[in-house]
Amino acid sequence: MKHRPSYHFLPEKNWMNDPNATIYFKGEHHLFYQYNPTDWHWGNLHYGHAVSKDLLHWEHRPIALYPALDRGETHCYSGCSYINNGQIELLYTSVGQGERCQNSGSQQWAATTEDGVTWKQIPENPVMRNTDAPGKRLTEWRDPFVFRWKGKIYCLVAGIVDEKYGAVHLYTTNDFRSWTYVNEFFRNTCAKEVMECPNLIVYGDKVLFIHSIWDIRVLHWFVGTITDDGKLEVYNQGSVDYGDFFASQISFDEKGRTLMWGWLREDPRRGLFTDGEWSGVQAIPRVICINEENELVQERLPEFETLRRTDEEVQLQNFTGRYECKTVSSTAEIEGTIQSDDVFSFRFLADSDGQEYTDVIINPREGTYYAPMEDSSLIKSVDKRPILGCFRRKKDGSVHVDILIDNSVAEIFINGSSAMTLRIYPQMEGGRMSVETKGLIADAEIHVYEIGL
Repeated sequence: MKHRPSYHFLPEKNWMNDPNATIYFKGEHHLFYQYNPTDWHWGNLHYGHAVSKDLLHWEHRPIALYPALDRGETHCYSGCSYINNGQIELLYTSVGQGERCQNSGSQQWAATTEDGVTWKQIPENPVMRNTDAPGKRLTEWRDPFVFRWKGKIYCLVAGIVDEKYGAVHLYTTNDFRSWTYVNEFFRNTCAKEVMECPNLIVYGDKVLFIHSIWDIRVLHWFVGTITDDGKLEVYNQGSVDYGDFFASQISFDEKGRTLMWGWLREDPRRGLFTDGEWSGVQAIPRVICINEENELVQERLPEFETLRRTDEEVQLQNFTGRYECKTVSSTAEIEGTIQSDDVFSFRFLADSDGQEYTDVIINPREGTYYAPMEDSSLIKSVDKRPILGCFRRKKDGSVHVDILIDNSVAEIFINGSSAMTLRIYPQMEGGRMSVETKGLIADAEIHVYEIGL
């Protein structure tokens, strides 16, 4: 029973959740993340740290940020980074106990570094308080994200207003030390849901706004603009990922690309102890942008192709039935374009006896796809609820599918517009893959790759 991923990033051991403060600086990609150095369960949150030159091979660095226990801080919650005075500076949510609890007493703190290895909280903290919003009582106030808009520095922070509704709030500064409340940037339509990890990317006069909601699996994106009074005017909206991709972060690389990061939650595992004291995985970074129709476009990192070790090419024409791939691997990629008017499916992580397998069923006419999950594991305790998603249909009716398989992870991309992440915990050792239709696949060109670092 192997569940620990092989080519996705995770610490050597213990708990990890949200990616934090992702940034490209002096030739290296920096990934900070929520980390418990003492246990594989949530708690005791520090900032773990790793660096990479290619976004695929990572070097573990010492813990970057410890809670300032002498100042009443017990957790360093999620946050962002920016360059100030020639160094990476962190802005994050500081949480303590009692009056400093996450519900009503969180604060936004800054941390600086002199050596790029260890960050220290500045004496002036907090740089933001939840009482800074005039006439509003903010709770569950957290996850700052800094961006620039029309020459000014802004920050988004999520927080419930007066115990009535979730919202994201806009602040501004000139020096990263003194922040001023601007306005309620975005209001959630569902009352009191805890909004988390707001991100914003500027594209000229338009912006892409992304946020997570803890209680549901779906991340939301919105394309729009920022009004003169600091509110989001929405042009279009949709879902980032239909599965277990959560708490997105953003960085920008030397090629001018926007990279989206995400935590692949272990919720479906339901506390199962598997093959070691670990929990939490980072997604392969995704390259994102918006198109002329004001839609999110996302694809897996193109450099991922360098990890392909073997290539099985499958050509299907006027095909009905099930095609069994020759490649057998639990660390693989299935990539291809299928032309069909009928429902077809991909199967992976299947054992030789057909007792365990994961199916992704695609309906090209409706533009929907579905992971039943009921046969994905013989372990009764894990969550096997089905997941449904939809995708933008192409004019020629073809469907492009890219599935990254890594033991307990499957990241699925369809037509460059839709994604679904699955967490899968098989009991059997199974790496068989196949494609199947009970209708007709008119034409398909599929590649099955074994993947390795």
